[in-house]
Amino acid sequence: MRRGVGMIELMMVLGILALATMLVVPSWGSDASLRTDAAARLLRSDIEYAQVHSIANPDATIGVVLASDGSGYWLARSESPRIPIVREDSEEPYRVTFGEGRASFAAGVSARVERLQDGMLLFDALGGLANPAADPAYLLSCNEEHVRMTVRAGTGFVRIHR
Repeated sequence: MRRGVGMIELMMVLGILALATMLVVPSWGSDASLRTDAAARLLRSDIEYAQVHSIANPDATIGVVLASDGSGYWLARSESPRIPIVREDSEEPYRVTFGEGRASFAAGVSARVERLQDGMLLFDALGGLANPAADPAYLLSCNEEHVRMTVRAGTGFVRIHR
């Protein structure tokens, strides 16, 4: 008669513990960090949409305008920066408010922008910034968590810094 634990049983127990650890460890992280990172990824996606749209439609460029209170942003035509464009899929204004709708996961996030002359991130027909003084930087914050995004003036490349 055999006593003790065999190699197969030991490997099964270790596998179950590893799986349980993978499920539990992410919940120990900061919720604010996840919300800030998700908001930055959504903003980057919409910045890239504005860039691609401006390359494809050089006579009807659109840009990204940050709300003055930092609660969100919208996409607008260069000639009317205060009026959001209409989304083709829903026929609603292309406005993003952190904590609502598409950005419901980003509750509590606020944003501000540095080094953007007229407050509108606008692209030219080649994908670079139409108003390049320096590389603009978006700062997204939630509680004590911060994410910084920069947009290269010459190329329009968006980089997220943690």
